[in-house]
Amino acid sequence: MRSIFLLCLIVAVNPTFSQGIKALQPGHWRAELAMNDRLFIPFFLDISKNKNQIRLEVVNADERIILRDISVKNDSVYAHFPEMDAQIVFQVSEKGNELRGYWINFARKEPIKIPLNAYISAENIERISFSAAGNSNANQNLTGKWDVTFNPKAKPRKAIGSFEVKNTKVTGTFLTETGDYRFLEGNMNGNEFALSSFNGSWAFYFTGTISGDSIQGKYYSGVSFSTDWIASKNEQAKLREHEELTYVINDAAFNFKELEELNGKPFSFPGKKYKDKVVIFQIMGTWCPNCIDEINYFKTLYAQYNKQGLEIVALAYEVGEDKKAQIKKLKAFKKRTGIPYKVVLAGTSKTEVAARHFPMLNGVMSFPTTIFVDKKGKIQKIFTGFSGPATGNAYKEIKDEIQYEVEELLDLLK
Repeated sequence: MRSIFLLCLIVAVNPTFSQGIKALQPGHWRAELAMNDRLFIPFFLDISKNKNQIRLEVVNADERIILRDISVKNDSVYAHFPEMDAQIVFQVSEKGNELRGYWINFARKEPIKIPLNAYISAENIERISFSAAGNSNANQNLTGKWDVTFNPKAKPRKAIGSFEVKNTKVTGTFLTETGDYRFLEGNMNGNEFALSSFNGSWAFYFTGTISGDSIQGKYYSGVSFSTDWIASKNEQAKLREHEELTYVINDAAFNFKELEELNGKPFSFPGKKYKDKVVIFQIMGTWCPNCIDEINYFKTLYAQYNKQGLEIVALAYEVGEDKKAQIKKLKAFKKRTGIPYKVVLAGTSKTEVAARHFPMLNGVMSFPTTIFVDKKGKIQKIFTGFSGPATGNAYKEIKDEIQYEVEELLDLLK
């Protein structure tokens, strides 16, 4: 499914800027993030110019992330991601055909700074190249659905892989019980393939080798994390249902002691504001891409059903311990993403912290977690995770499920 962030983000190029910036060549660029001395995660960057204006788009398969608030300082270009608290910074070579700089992610306890380089390339260049030719007789039957296990030898975690191969180009994603791995794009060489994705918050890289109807592979994330993964071809592969993941275990009351809204007012539930209202509690964080996918859908949901009695409360669990910094970040995030409903700072970015606010549940296992409360203040449904646009049918299905639940609780199905 195609996902395009439609923001018009441009910058005027001042005549006093360096020759390299003025010479910046529009076109299709191949970029790499140097995660460590052995791992380089590629992505595409499309650059266009209109007179004195520059437009930058990070491309992952059908996803195009248009960068915002582009500016130039001391011969460096600064470009911000539209929703994540992250940016890329680079300088341009004199000929305008090479970029060198870094990606910096502020959504961490300590900002992470990763070297970046890019060069202009042909439109049909491969995202991922292989050092040697693969086995020409290998099975390339990657297209389809796969039953996946990450970290199979220690703490196995189930997923569904969905891939499509056209010539040597591979696209797809991994759907897990708590979300998905975004729009992945890469290439295939014989029985080997590799996929990557970069969205400002995360940089992923997957490798795999096919043998018949099975795959053995490696998954890399960030500067140091890696794990094995295995898969078997299975068009009927399924994950556990929502009811099996997070559920009510007792009749304890909601626990929102000392929580504050972004304006400093105390937050409490239940209360007059929520009397005879259906309330969705969204356990989320500004650092969480799947949470942002859910927010983008919830904005539409809120606009459609708020006047009919739906309220949504985003309970934000943020990185770090500095409350003032967290509030500042949340205010900027709310404005940047256009969230129309209430946002509350709930604590630090740990599932056990979130679980303390919902003692009636068996726990909280992921961000986001979505809790549906009826007009009498009782929990009626819980969704763990959110399947984003990269998951195709799963994305449509979870939106349909949420809409149905809201309409049922609002008594609109009678």
